[in-house]
Amino acid sequence: MRDHKPATLCVHAPDAPGGFEALSSPIHRASTVVFDTPTAFKNRASKVYDGYSYGLYGTPSTRALEDQIAQLEGGSRALVLPSGLAAIAVATIASVQSGDTILLPEGFYGPARTLIESLLSRFGINALRYHGDGLRELSDGAGPAHRLLWVESPGSTTFEVRDVDKMANAARARGMRVAMDNTWATPLGFQPLRHGVDMSMQSLSKYASGHSDVLMGSLAFADESLYRRTKDVARLLGYGVSGEDCFLVSRGLATMPLRLERSVATAAVLMDQLAASAEVTQILHPSRTEHPGHEIFVRDYATGAGIFGVVLRADLGSGSKIDTAFEALELFKIGASWGGAHSLIAPSDPKVGRGDLDWLPDGPYLRIAVGLEDPEDLAADLFRFLDALT
Repeated sequence: MRDHKPATLCVHAPDAPGGFEALSSPIHRASTVVFDTPTAFKNRASKVYDGYSYGLYGTPSTRALEDQIAQLEGGSRALVLPSGLAAIAVATIASVQSGDTILLPEGFYGPARTLIESLLSRFGINALRYHGDGLRELSDGAGPAHRLLWVESPGSTTFEVRDVDKMANAARARGMRVAMDNTWATPLGFQPLRHGVDMSMQSLSKYASGHSDVLMGSLAFADESLYRRTKDVARLLGYGVSGEDCFLVSRGLATMPLRLERSVATAAVLMDQLAASAEVTQILHPSRTEHPGHEIFVRDYATGAGIFGVVLRADLGSGSKIDTAFEALELFKIGASWGGAHSLIAPSDPKVGRGDLDWLPDGPYLRIAVGLEDPEDLAADLFRFLDALT
């Protein structure tokens, strides 16, 4: 396909094989793949990367979605996996071995941090957390055993933006591989592979599928050998995805630009209204001039996301008071994800377990993910909540 804009690539998936043409992607269900000859059967392992050898390792449904994601990410290959966490696990395991060290941001996605710091540590893999952009750790401490740098920008809890080009250049100059969680911005907002990143990961459960009913993750690559190495890890771990879920993600991609645009626009309205409220101390979103990394966001990102943080006044911190206030919400549901049609709200304390949030005021913290409801209705819902607090 020609070098079309991302919104076009969301609608027009690569052509499916077989001579059948329709506007929707076909669903292929398969465990067993059959072969025409004994020789073809004996050589089936050679089809793992570009053909079909067993249903777990890929069908036309998975290949079509992978090709579409690769195009959106500006890469040559992509791999779909059962979840975003699975994608992080595969990318990590493919990059390190016993004795190696992984650099993680302080605010890294919680389950993935636990995976690396707890589970992989049993196999002699070390984890080192870095503050800010990690340049100090890269310049002062990175040695031959430092193999992988994980970047999450913006962070999924407090949304700090990092200079990915600078970090990737520093890591690769020391022989480290670079992986990035790009779920917040999606490939519509940022394409990590064009900024020196080796593996771009996103949770397709969020904006890509768009309806809170699919679990899937993806990895995109510019390098064929890295794709094959990572594919081997996924295959040996037994990771596969269903044709039905691939269809749902592909269908979601077609409307992702419109849904994302609506979510971002509504979030902007809500942030302005909340910022003027006496109950709110700070709004966290990269589009706001006071936010950490705002200048980088303006420079590097084509769009943002409709998810932001709210710090409430410290005197509103009584647990029972907040619990009662949540009962006033009608539209916002308490949940930990984002990117779907329904708006979500999640209370948390982002300072727990982190040492890099001196800039964040004290007070109850809420992460708000904006869906597709009418902005006036969502605003009224949030202000019912604030009224209940006071």
